[in-house]
Amino acid sequence: MDDMLKIEDAALRLGGRVLFRNFGLELKPGEWVCITGESGCGKTSLLRMVLGFLPLDGGRIWVCGDELSARTVERIRQQTAYVPQRILTTAESVEEMVRMPFGLKANRETKLDEEELFRVWGLLGLERSLFRRKAGQLSGGQQQRVVLSAAALLGKRLWLADEPTSALDEDSVGRVAALFRDAASKGTAVLTVSHNRAFMEVCDRVIRL
Repeated sequence: MDDMLKIEDAALRLGGRVLFRNFGLELKPGEWVCITGESGCGKTSLLRMVLGFLPLDGGRIWVCGDELSARTVERIRQQTAYVPQRILTTAESVEEMVRMPFGLKANRETKLDEEELFRVWGLLGLERSLFRRKAGQLSGGQQQRVVLSAAALLGKRLWLADEPTSALDEDSVGRVAALFRDAASKGTAVLTVSHNRAFMEVCDRVIRL
């Protein structure tokens, strides 16, 4: 299977309410697709469904050739980077924030390359000196970009990001879009959720849920 992500006739129900049904998507290596739609239509739930955190009520999902199941879910998560909209961290320092994903079981074979990190920070408009700061000193937008930079360095085949520009100003939105484009140019398949018009205009495809 050439698709990094394939969703076929998917249906999802939460709290007795059908969020969507008969949803399909094919995402190829190096392609960046953005999901948009009204609040509460199931965009975030769709990303969580791909990771196996929410059960399908119908349909099938494949990630990197593996059909999502109890047997394959851990392998699928090992090949996927996920950045939620709300960044909740217990890290005391920015360095600890960056290093935390690399300490997870799925990522322990990947080492943090600090020079590559600072290259990505340059793309995102982050100063190198932030690395030694306390995490609590960061603005919401800085925190969002730091977490995105760490996800970019994990080298995953599929990258899921939920509203990655929600805390950003116009200039930073463009910088984050450039980061996703950079990842896609290296073969990463990117699926984002966004309401931001400028952000959606630079992706390859927009799908309204």
